[in-house]
Amino acid sequence: MLKRNSISTSQLFCILFLCRLSAEVVYPRTVSGTAAEAVLALIIAEVVRFVLALPVIIYSFKGCNIHRAVYGKNKFLGWCGALFAALLLGAAALRTLFNSSQFAVKNLLNGGVSWVVFAVSAIFAVYAAIMGAEALARSGAIFLIAAALISVTVILADIPYMSTEGLSARGSFSALLKDTVERVLRGGDYLIFAALLPYVNKKKSSSTGLTAMMFAVSSLLGGLVITLTSCLVLREMYGLCEYPHIAAASLADIAFFKRLDGGAAAVWTLCAAFRSGVLLFAAGSAVAEVYRAGHSGAAKEVGAQ
Repeated sequence: MLKRNSISTSQLFCILFLCRLSAEVVYPRTVSGTAAEAVLALIIAEVVRFVLALPVIIYSFKGCNIHRAVYGKNKFLGWCGALFAALLLGAAALRTLFNSSQFAVKNLLNGGVSWVVFAVSAIFAVYAAIMGAEALARSGAIFLIAAALISVTVILADIPYMSTEGLSARGSFSALLKDTVERVLRGGDYLIFAALLPYVNKKKSSSTGLTAMMFAVSSLLGGLVITLTSCLVLREMYGLCEYPHIAAASLADIAFFKRLDGGAAAVWTLCAAFRSGVLLFAAGSAVAEVYRAGHSGAAKEVGAQ
């Protein structure tokens, strides 16, 4: 997992975008019961995550790794920051594995045992993390293409069912607040970004910073597309569906594909397992950079003596 290799900025974007969308699909619908609540909560959560990540994004325009930089200023703070980031990333990986196992059992493997799916997904995630950044980047591009194809197909097939009727229902402020908090806690993408910075082969000093900005915009637009299409298809039923995107996919009808929910569930389950692997790799990378910084500093001191 600590193997040093490199990825391009476009591969970094693919990894981040896939991780973001997989959480949007695989995590169950939050407390929002209306379309307006869901859309507004999504926008607020994206803005909050972006604001919290601004220091990392700004630093990425001129640096390679914020954990190593903090360690260079203060060793204690460097270790605390890296370990805290690793803890958050590990917790996010476990939460994704749990949610993806529940998602698979309810939408793909009816009657299946969730802990078996959890164990298989965990093995896949650990294996993906061990393979390193380059392997994650290559497989992430493939998974993203598969997810984009099935999602676009579902959206196009659902066009006949889309309507704005029943979308004017008003929600409550408490539900909006809870939904926003839940969506903020789905994050981890910018922590992944910070941890993967040392592996990115930058053409310009500003390449990674621009990638983060592009991801922020794409993350918002991608989340809005998934949420809005589900709302337009399900309308007043949106608040009753645990997984709105899959519920909308069950209505899709293209040629001999009478339902696309099974295919969509299978693809997004794999994408969620991939997300868990990325989170685990990022957790190891955050700690590894501080460890390398400490040992490289010690080696320089020994050489000077």
